[in-house]
This record gives sequence, C-alpha cells and structure tokens, in this order.
Amino acid sequence: MADAQNPRPSKPKARRFVLRPYRRVPTQRVLYYLSGKCVGKGIVTNLSQSGMRVRGEHAIEPGLDLALRLTLEDDGPTIDIDRATVRWVDGNEFGLDFVRLSPLAKKHISAALHQQVRAPQSPA
Repeated sequence: MADAQNPRPSKPKARRFVLRPYRRVPTQRVLYYLSGKCVGKGIVTNLSQSGMRVRGEHAIEPGLDLALRLTLEDDGPTIDIDRATVRWVDGNEFGLDFVRLSPLAKKHISAALHQQVRAPQSPA
C-alpha cells in the first residue's frame, strides 16, 4: 500500500554530457560585462580557450551576448572580448562561450592558461 505522506521524490534534472574542446582552469579574476540590457561586475571562476564561468552581480538570460573586459594577471594588460554568448545560467552564475575576440586577446588568454597549468599547485 502506498504511503500518501511520502510522495516519490522528483527526478533530478537531466544533464547532458558535453565534451569540452579545452581544459578549464580554476581562477579568481574580476570581470566587467556589458550588454544592451545590463552592465555588471563578476568573478571569473574558471577559464578555457573557448569560454569561462562567471559569478556575477545579478542573474542574466541564456542567449544574451556580452562584451567583456578583464585582467588575467596582477600587472597584466586589460583584455577586451568583443562578444561572448551566455550558454547557461544557474542563479548568478553563468557560462560564456567566446564568439568574437581579437588575436591579441586569444594570445593573452593562451599565455595565462599555459602559466596557470605549469604553476605548481599549493598544498591544501
């Protein structure tokens, strides 16, 4: 006999498997983003050659195109990314896919990722 007090738990949301073309590297860098709908500040929590994960000031919508400005090194140059598309949103966190960035921006991102991967990890 079924117990009316204990309904069946809902199924977890299905997540699709995505094979990423580049390694994601954890980081903590300040980012500014701009669209026709919002201006915000966030923290880049991981970075790859093709995109990043951001914890922003407010929720935004998937599909939104953003212009980005960030610095990947303490004394490094400011990097402008002309266009990145929001691919997913979870509260104030969102994933960005780089759509249009200059060769110089690509070079700086590659250098920062290479340096981060080669840097020794501090013990926990």
